[in-house]
Amino acid sequence: MLIIFWGLYSCNNTESFTFEKQNFTVDTLLDCKNVDCASLEINLLKIVDDNPIAATINKEIENAACSILNIGENASEATLKEAISQFNSSYQNISEEFPEEIIPYEASIDCELSFRCQSLLSVLMDSYIFTGGAHGNSTVSYLNIDTKTGKQFSNRALFKNYDEFEDYVEIIFRTQHKIPESESINSTGFFFENDTFSLPSTIGFTDKEVVLYYNQYEINSYAEGPIELKLNKEEVASFFVVEIL
Repeated sequence: MLIIFWGLYSCNNTESFTFEKQNFTVDTLLDCKNVDCASLEINLLKIVDDNPIAATINKEIENAACSILNIGENASEATLKEAISQFNSSYQNISEEFPEEIIPYEASIDCELSFRCQSLLSVLMDSYIFTGGAHGNSTVSYLNIDTKTGKQFSNRALFKNYDEFEDYVEIIFRTQHKIPESESINSTGFFFENDTFSLPSTIGFTDKEVVLYYNQYEINSYAEGPIELKLNKEEVASFFVVEIL
């Protein structure tokens, strides 16, 4: 089923990309009638416009989904179909080796357009992967894409001065989590590397907020769950090199 996205967001000037959502399952790509397959469902955004920038953006989104599915060492499947096939093959191989012990692998990826503006698309990817063990791994990520090149911005490339923004957010983080300025950032149980505050790897945008999302295990234990900070865009827009209002 395809869903066309026409909505505009708060930015006054927006790129005129038209999105559809594509659904993929193991059954749609592989023959699972006579063999046991992994459980998998992917809902992926795709721009339907026929131009080089759209093609580049679509490939960035597809590559991100492939990275989520690539569970083997040195795995780098080039297409989503190949990544799905490899994920399923990994499950079938381990199932043949341990038929009485293995629990079916699961993978789900949902993709949404979180924000669009003249120079920026922010795409939210919410995923869950289970390949055995005590529990699966839920992850939230954002792809922040330059509409002029179709390529992702690195986190640092989003900012005029990354370190200044990091210092600004540390104050907010300490306030929200009641960590005195005189105390170590890890004094209340977090485990920032080298006992130094750092921004999360996941930075995204909505029409009103900048989202900073620490996934499970990033700065605390799995049991404590993810940590999300939402900043008013009007208050932090001056930190960014791209227009976010």
